[in-house]
Amino acid sequence: MSGDFTPGPSGGELMPIIVKKNKDETKDDVIGKFRRLSMEEDIVEEIRKRSAYAKPAEERYAKKKVILWREKCRRRAKKRRY
Repeated sequence: MSGDFTPGPSGGELMPIIVKKNKDETKDDVIGKFRRLSMEEDIVEEIRKRSAYAKPAEERYAKKKVILWREKCRRRAKKRRY
């Protein structure tokens, strides 16, 4: 299966998440590991992005909104320091 992966939007290869069960782990532990790894890799977010087409203007607006939110958080944090 090493050659079956298609290049992703960033140009890198898509890799599967592999979680191996150890002797002392339950099924819930393994599922938890998988969930944490998928959250770290932002798989769910990527699926949501690809599920529907977004106009370029909408993408720019979303990026701008995130930038403004970060600046607002920085200003709040700066106020708390003093």
